Amino acid sequence: MAKRKKGSIAIPFLLTFFIAIIAIGGVGIFSFNYIQKSKEVELSEPVGKTAGVAEYEDSHTILFILDTPESKCKSTFMLIRSIPKEKRILCVGIPSNSIQVIDGVQYSIAEYYDVGGGKYASDFIAQQFGIDTPKYVIFDEEAFCKLSDIMGGVSYAVSVDIQGFDDTKKEQFLNGKQIVTLLTYPLFKDGEKQRASIVGSLMSAMINQSDGERLANSLDRNFNTLIDMVNTNITAVDYKEKKDAIQFMLNYGTTISRFRIVTGTNTGNYFLMDESFPQEIKEEYFKDYQSGKGEKDE
Repeated sequence: MAKRKKGSIAIPFLLTFFIAIIAIGGVGIFSFNYIQKSKEVELSEPVGKTAGVAEYEDSHTILFILDTPESKCKSTFMLIRSIPKEKRILCVGIPSNSIQVIDGVQYSIAEYYDVGGGKYASDFIAQQFGIDTPKYVIFDEEAFCKLSDIMGGVSYAVSVDIQGFDDTKKEQFLNGKQIVTLLTYPLFKDGEKQRASIVGSLMSAMINQSDGERLANSLDRNFNTLIDMVNTNITAVDYKEKKDAIQFMLNYGTTISRFRIVTGTNTGNYFLMDESFPQEIKEEYFKDYQSGKGEKDE
Protein backbone atom coordinates (compact mmCIF):
# COMPACT_ATOMS: atom_id res chain seq x y z
CA MET A 1 0.00 0.00 0.00
CA ALA A 2 1.39 3.40 -0.98
CA LYS A 3 2.02 5.94 1.77
CA ARG A 4 -0.02 9.12 1.94
CA LYS A 5 1.49 12.15 0.23
CA LYS A 6 1.01 15.48 1.98
CA GLY A 7 2.33 19.01 1.59
CA SER A 8 2.84 18.99 -2.18
CA ILE A 9 -0.87 18.49 -2.88
CA ALA A 10 -2.67 21.65 -3.98
CA ILE A 11 -5.79 21.91 -1.86
CA PRO A 12 -7.70 24.21 -4.22
CA PHE A 13 -7.14 21.91 -7.17
CA LEU A 14 -8.16 18.71 -5.43
CA LEU A 15 -11.03 20.64 -3.92
CA THR A 16 -12.61 21.22 -7.31
CA PHE A 17 -10.93 18.76 -9.64
CA PHE A 18 -11.69 15.46 -7.98
CA ILE A 19 -15.02 16.27 -6.37
CA ALA A 20 -16.17 17.98 -9.56
CA ILE A 21 -15.43 14.83 -11.52
CA ILE A 22 -17.00 12.50 -9.01
CA ALA A 23 -19.88 14.51 -7.62
CA ILE A 24 -21.65 17.01 -9.85
CA GLY A 25 -24.35 14.70 -11.08
CA GLY A 26 -28.05 15.33 -10.61
CA VAL A 27 -30.30 13.53 -8.18
CA GLY A 28 -31.60 10.18 -9.34
CA ILE A 29 -31.67 6.48 -8.45
CA PHE A 30 -29.86 3.95 -10.53
CA SER A 31 -29.52 0.25 -9.77
CA PHE A 32 -27.44 -2.40 -11.42
CA ASN A 33 -27.68 -6.18 -11.50
CA TYR A 34 -24.57 -7.88 -12.85
CA ILE A 35 -24.80 -9.13 -16.44
CA GLN A 36 -22.51 -11.44 -18.32
CA LYS A 37 -21.54 -9.37 -21.33
CA SER A 38 -20.23 -5.83 -21.79
CA LYS A 39 -22.88 -3.15 -21.84
CA GLU A 40 -22.82 0.64 -21.53
CA VAL A 41 -25.50 2.06 -19.30
CA GLU A 42 -26.64 5.64 -19.84
CA LEU A 43 -28.97 7.77 -17.79
CA SER A 44 -31.54 9.91 -19.55
CA GLU A 45 -29.96 13.16 -20.66
CA PRO A 46 -31.15 16.32 -18.92
CA VAL A 47 -31.52 19.70 -20.54
CA GLY A 48 -28.54 21.85 -19.62
CA LYS A 49 -27.15 25.30 -20.20
CA THR A 50 -24.20 26.01 -22.45
CA ALA A 51 -21.18 28.21 -21.98
CA GLY A 52 -17.97 28.52 -23.93
CA VAL A 53 -15.48 28.01 -21.12
CA ALA A 54 -14.68 24.32 -21.62
CA GLU A 55 -12.88 22.83 -24.60
CA TYR A 56 -12.16 19.26 -25.59
CA GLU A 57 -8.55 19.75 -24.53
CA ASP A 58 -9.87 20.09 -20.96
CA SER A 59 -10.82 16.41 -20.93
CA HIS A 60 -8.95 14.54 -18.23
CA THR A 61 -8.47 11.11 -16.72
CA ILE A 62 -8.14 9.85 -13.15
CA LEU A 63 -7.36 6.40 -11.80
CA PHE A 64 -9.44 5.85 -8.65
CA ILE A 65 -7.90 3.36 -6.22
CA LEU A 66 -9.48 1.98 -3.04
CA ASP A 67 -6.73 0.43 -0.90
CA THR A 68 -8.07 -1.41 2.16
CA PRO A 69 -5.61 -4.05 3.43
CA GLU A 70 -7.90 -4.82 6.35
CA SER A 71 -10.52 -6.17 3.93
CA LYS A 72 -8.20 -9.01 2.83
CA CYS A 73 -9.09 -8.21 -0.76
CA LYS A 74 -6.96 -6.91 -3.61
CA SER A 75 -7.07 -3.15 -4.13
CA THR A 76 -9.92 -1.75 -6.18
CA PHE A 77 -9.30 0.13 -9.44
CA MET A 78 -11.53 2.34 -11.58
CA LEU A 79 -10.69 4.50 -14.58
CA ILE A 80 -12.63 7.78 -14.73
CA ARG A 81 -12.73 9.78 -17.96
CA SER A 82 -14.28 13.24 -17.85
CA ILE A 83 -15.17 15.42 -20.86
CA PRO A 84 -16.21 18.79 -19.37
CA LYS A 85 -17.30 20.30 -22.69
CA GLU A 86 -19.94 17.60 -23.08
CA LYS A 87 -20.50 17.14 -19.33
CA ARG A 88 -19.86 13.43 -19.73
CA ILE A 89 -18.16 11.03 -17.35
CA LEU A 90 -17.25 7.39 -17.93
CA CYS A 91 -16.49 4.92 -15.12
CA VAL A 92 -14.66 1.71 -15.97
CA GLY A 93 -13.93 -0.76 -13.19
CA ILE A 94 -10.65 -2.58 -13.84
CA PRO A 95 -10.31 -6.18 -12.57
CA SER A 96 -7.46 -6.30 -10.09
CA ASN A 97 -6.18 -9.47 -11.78
CA SER A 98 -6.13 -7.88 -15.25
CA ILE A 99 -2.73 -8.71 -16.75
CA GLN A 100 -0.25 -7.46 -19.30
CA VAL A 101 3.46 -7.80 -19.98
CA ILE A 102 5.63 -4.88 -18.83
CA ASP A 103 9.35 -4.88 -19.63
CA GLY A 104 9.19 -8.58 -20.40
CA VAL A 105 7.45 -9.52 -17.14
CA GLN A 106 3.76 -10.38 -16.68
CA TYR A 107 1.97 -8.38 -13.99
CA SER A 108 -1.59 -7.89 -12.88
CA ILE A 109 -2.52 -4.29 -12.06
CA ALA A 110 -2.76 -5.22 -8.37
CA GLU A 111 0.71 -6.77 -8.43
CA TYR A 112 2.17 -3.77 -10.25
CA TYR A 113 0.48 -1.40 -7.79
CA ASP A 114 1.96 -3.34 -4.88
CA VAL A 115 5.40 -2.84 -6.44
CA GLY A 116 5.22 0.90 -7.10
CA GLY A 117 1.99 2.43 -5.78
CA GLY A 118 -0.29 4.79 -7.67
CA LYS A 119 2.33 5.80 -10.23
CA TYR A 120 2.89 2.20 -11.33
CA ALA A 121 -0.85 1.52 -11.45
CA SER A 122 -1.32 4.61 -13.64
CA ASP A 123 1.51 3.48 -15.91
CA PHE A 124 -0.17 0.08 -16.17
CA ILE A 125 -3.44 1.68 -17.30
CA ALA A 126 -1.64 3.97 -19.75
CA GLN A 127 0.00 0.99 -21.43
CA GLN A 128 -3.10 -1.18 -21.34
CA PHE A 129 -5.34 1.45 -22.92
CA GLY A 130 -2.76 3.27 -25.02
CA ILE A 131 -3.52 6.63 -23.40
CA ASP A 132 -1.58 9.33 -21.58
CA THR A 133 -0.75 8.35 -18.00
CA PRO A 134 -3.74 9.32 -15.82
CA LYS A 135 -3.54 11.12 -12.50
CA TYR A 136 -4.35 8.92 -9.52
CA VAL A 137 -6.19 9.31 -6.21
CA ILE A 138 -5.86 6.61 -3.54
CA PHE A 139 -8.42 6.17 -0.76
CA ASP A 140 -8.25 4.01 2.33
CA GLU A 141 -11.47 2.99 4.09
CA GLU A 142 -11.57 6.04 6.34
CA ALA A 143 -11.11 8.47 3.45
CA PHE A 144 -13.67 6.69 1.29
CA CYS A 145 -16.26 6.70 4.08
CA LYS A 146 -15.70 10.44 4.47
CA LEU A 147 -16.20 10.91 0.71
CA SER A 148 -19.37 8.81 0.88
CA ASP A 149 -20.68 10.94 3.75
CA ILE A 150 -19.99 14.10 1.75
CA MET A 151 -21.77 12.75 -1.31
CA GLY A 152 -24.70 11.33 0.61
CA GLY A 153 -24.19 7.60 0.16
CA VAL A 154 -25.92 5.68 -2.62
CA SER A 155 -29.11 3.72 -3.31
CA TYR A 156 -28.12 0.46 -5.00
CA ALA A 157 -29.46 -3.03 -5.62
CA VAL A 158 -27.16 -5.59 -3.99
CA SER A 159 -27.40 -8.85 -5.92
CA VAL A 160 -25.28 -11.02 -3.59
CA ASP A 161 -25.96 -12.31 -0.09
CA ILE A 162 -23.59 -10.42 2.22
CA GLN A 163 -24.00 -10.09 5.97
CA GLY A 164 -25.05 -6.61 7.02
CA PHE A 165 -27.21 -5.85 3.98
CA ASP A 166 -30.99 -5.96 3.64
CA ASP A 167 -32.32 -9.25 2.28
CA THR A 168 -33.83 -7.73 -0.85
CA LYS A 169 -33.02 -7.47 -4.54
CA LYS A 170 -34.45 -3.97 -4.58
CA GLU A 171 -32.44 -0.79 -4.11
CA GLN A 172 -31.30 -0.11 -0.58
CA PHE A 173 -29.40 2.81 0.88
CA LEU A 174 -25.71 2.08 1.50
CA ASN A 175 -23.44 4.10 3.75
CA GLY A 176 -19.69 4.35 3.31
CA LYS A 177 -18.78 1.23 5.29
CA GLN A 178 -21.38 -0.83 3.43
CA ILE A 179 -20.07 0.43 0.10
CA VAL A 180 -16.52 -0.55 1.04
CA THR A 181 -17.78 -3.98 2.14
CA LEU A 182 -19.50 -4.50 -1.21
CA LEU A 183 -16.67 -3.16 -3.35
CA THR A 184 -14.13 -5.36 -1.56
CA TYR A 185 -16.23 -8.53 -1.39
CA PRO A 186 -13.86 -11.32 -2.58
CA LEU A 187 -16.36 -14.09 -3.38
CA PHE A 188 -18.33 -12.94 -6.42
CA LYS A 189 -19.34 -15.83 -8.66
CA ASP A 190 -17.48 -14.40 -11.65
CA GLY A 191 -14.53 -13.18 -9.65
CA GLU A 192 -12.72 -9.92 -10.19
CA LYS A 193 -14.49 -9.15 -13.45
CA GLN A 194 -17.82 -9.05 -11.62
CA ARG A 195 -16.35 -7.03 -8.76
CA ALA A 196 -14.97 -4.50 -11.26
CA SER A 197 -18.35 -4.20 -12.96
CA ILE A 198 -19.99 -3.43 -9.61
CA VAL A 199 -17.33 -0.82 -8.84
CA GLY A 200 -18.09 1.03 -12.08
CA SER A 201 -21.85 0.79 -11.78
CA LEU A 202 -22.02 1.75 -8.11
CA MET A 203 -19.74 4.75 -8.49
CA SER A 204 -21.73 5.84 -11.53
CA ALA A 205 -24.88 5.64 -9.42
CA MET A 206 -23.24 7.65 -6.65
CA ILE A 207 -22.26 10.38 -9.11
CA ASN A 208 -25.79 10.74 -10.44
CA GLN A 209 -27.50 10.62 -7.06
CA SER A 210 -25.35 13.32 -5.47
CA ASP A 211 -26.60 16.86 -4.93
CA GLY A 212 -24.18 18.90 -7.00
CA GLU A 213 -25.36 22.31 -5.80
CA ARG A 214 -25.00 21.35 -2.14
CA LEU A 215 -21.53 19.95 -2.74
CA ALA A 216 -20.45 23.03 -4.69
CA ASN A 217 -21.54 25.24 -1.79
CA SER A 218 -19.55 23.27 0.79
CA LEU A 219 -16.45 22.24 -1.18
CA ASP A 220 -13.97 24.25 0.90
CA ARG A 221 -15.06 22.79 4.22
CA ASN A 222 -15.43 19.24 2.93
CA PHE A 223 -12.21 19.07 1.03
CA ASN A 224 -10.13 20.68 3.75
CA THR A 225 -11.28 17.69 5.78
CA LEU A 226 -10.61 15.17 3.01
CA ILE A 227 -7.34 16.44 1.56
CA ASP A 228 -4.95 14.90 4.08
CA MET A 229 -6.74 11.57 3.93
CA VAL A 230 -5.84 10.71 0.33
CA ASN A 231 -2.70 10.03 -1.68
CA THR A 232 -2.58 11.74 -5.07
CA ASN A 233 -0.23 13.23 -7.66
CA ILE A 234 -2.61 16.01 -8.71
CA THR A 235 -0.76 19.34 -8.51
CA ALA A 236 -1.37 23.10 -8.49
CA VAL A 237 -0.31 23.24 -12.14
CA ASP A 238 -3.05 20.76 -13.01
CA TYR A 239 -5.54 22.98 -11.21
CA LYS A 240 -4.47 26.10 -13.09
CA GLU A 241 -4.82 24.33 -16.43
CA LYS A 242 -8.27 22.87 -15.72
CA LYS A 243 -9.82 25.50 -13.45
CA ASP A 244 -12.13 27.11 -16.02
CA ALA A 245 -13.40 23.75 -17.26
CA ILE A 246 -14.02 22.56 -13.71
CA GLN A 247 -15.97 25.70 -12.95
CA PHE A 248 -17.97 25.12 -16.13
CA MET A 249 -18.97 21.66 -14.92
CA LEU A 250 -19.84 22.89 -11.43
CA ASN A 251 -21.91 25.80 -12.67
CA TYR A 252 -23.68 24.26 -15.65
CA GLY A 253 -23.48 20.50 -15.42
CA THR A 254 -26.00 17.88 -14.60
CA THR A 255 -23.70 15.09 -15.66
CA ILE A 256 -24.57 12.01 -17.63
CA SER A 257 -22.67 9.22 -15.93
CA ARG A 258 -22.03 5.98 -17.76
CA PHE A 259 -20.09 2.85 -17.00
CA ARG A 260 -18.62 0.10 -19.11
CA ILE A 261 -18.05 -3.53 -18.18
CA VAL A 262 -14.70 -4.81 -19.38
CA THR A 263 -14.67 -7.71 -21.79
CA GLY A 264 -12.08 -10.47 -21.67
CA THR A 265 -11.25 -13.98 -20.55
CA ASN A 266 -10.49 -15.49 -17.16
CA THR A 267 -7.26 -17.50 -17.45
CA GLY A 268 -6.64 -19.31 -14.20
CA ASN A 269 -6.17 -16.66 -11.51
CA TYR A 270 -5.85 -13.84 -14.04
CA PHE A 271 -8.02 -11.83 -16.40
CA LEU A 272 -6.95 -11.09 -19.97
CA MET A 273 -8.73 -8.04 -21.35
CA ASP A 274 -9.93 -8.22 -24.96
CA GLU A 275 -7.67 -6.15 -27.22
CA SER A 276 -10.75 -4.53 -28.73
CA PHE A 277 -12.03 -3.14 -25.43
CA PRO A 278 -9.42 -0.40 -24.84
CA GLN A 279 -9.71 0.60 -28.49
CA GLU A 280 -13.48 1.03 -28.17
CA ILE A 281 -13.00 3.23 -25.12
CA LYS A 282 -10.32 5.30 -26.86
CA GLU A 283 -12.39 5.83 -29.96
CA GLU A 284 -15.32 7.27 -28.03
CA TYR A 285 -13.73 9.00 -25.05
CA PHE A 286 -10.08 9.76 -25.83
CA LYS A 287 -10.16 11.36 -29.25
CA ASP A 288 -8.64 14.71 -30.04
CA TYR A 289 -11.86 16.18 -31.44
CA GLN A 290 -9.99 18.47 -33.79
CA SER A 291 -7.62 15.94 -35.35
CA GLY A 292 -9.87 12.93 -34.84
CA LYS A 293 -6.97 10.95 -33.38
CA GLY A 294 -6.61 9.29 -30.03
CA GLU A 295 -4.03 10.54 -27.54
CA LYS A 296 -1.49 7.89 -28.50
CA ASP A 297 -2.30 7.65 -32.20
CA GLU A 298 0.39 8.73 -34.63
